[in-house]
Amino acid sequence: MLIRLGFASGEPRAMYQRLLDFYTSQVLGFYEPSSDEMVLVDSPASREAQASLLWAHELAHAAQEKRFALPSRLLAMRNNSDRQRATSAIAEGDAMLVMLLHAAPPGQEQAALAAAERMASGAGVPVPAASGVPEFFVADLLFPYTQGLATVLAAYRRGGWAAVDALLAAPPDSTAVLRNPQRQTRPVSDEELPPPPDGFKEVLTDTVGEWALEFWLRQALPQEEAARLAREWSGDRLRLVEHVRDPNRWALAWVIRTTSPATRRALERALQQAAPRLLSLSANDAASPALVWISTGATLEMRVGWPSPAPRRPPRPGIMAPAPQP
Repeated sequence: MLIRLGFASGEPRAMYQRLLDFYTSQVLGFYEPSSDEMVLVDSPASREAQASLLWAHELAHAAQEKRFALPSRLLAMRNNSDRQRATSAIAEGDAMLVMLLHAAPPGQEQAALAAAERMASGAGVPVPAASGVPEFFVADLLFPYTQGLATVLAAYRRGGWAAVDALLAAPPDSTAVLRNPQRQTRPVSDEELPPPPDGFKEVLTDTVGEWALEFWLRQALPQEEAARLAREWSGDRLRLVEHVRDPNRWALAWVIRTTSPATRRALERALQQAAPRLLSLSANDAASPALVWISTGATLEMRVGWPSPAPRRPPRPGIMAPAPQP
């Protein structure tokens, strides 16, 4: 999906192996909620002073499961990437804060909080080596450890661990609310998407969200414009389908809700400029029915390669025999 939508480019099989190597190289430990097991990777880092930090981090995830079933709930959000990303940010932000405060000597808690502030801003967070890995995956990996830590740290400063527990019990349902708790959103339901056309099957239905929409737009628009347009996100839902006999033939329907009709028009203009490039369409394709825009009020729908429904033939008039004469 990410390649088809323009979040990443490359040959899928080669990219899969690079991603596998990339994510494997980043794992130092993990907590598995289904088996209630905590694992630390046998590496030099886990045998040295960092071991206690890793244990504190993973024990925080275990506590999240015991008290709030958060890791289990996180794994169940596979049909909403945006909500999963926001929830993961809270989980990782909490574990990072626990780890940093655990490492602080007595009386040095404020210094640890200052270090957390720097990490939340991106300073001091090592960018993983990612040769041949598209930028999206690196940014997505770092997001929970920066934005998540920033959100959790703000809650901690506001109300201590009770405020953090409130986040763990009810995480923000979108990256928009994660970034700005005052945001009002209006989720798009699956029923607002067109059903798969005849001859096509659904590959996935998902929500992109504000953070990923901003990243996507930045591939074709100036950074400030992409951020400004993404902040007007109020909800979205997409359906990706492929032909039952030809997997290379695919289609997309994407409904995006904004904060107002005016912001919808601004986003529509930007997408009409950016989408053909991001979706790897040529200029000729962009002018063809392969790319269709449907807008009403604050809601925009973009359809890519979506077949028009077959016209219904009018019913043939019946042939009626004359009534028999009495």
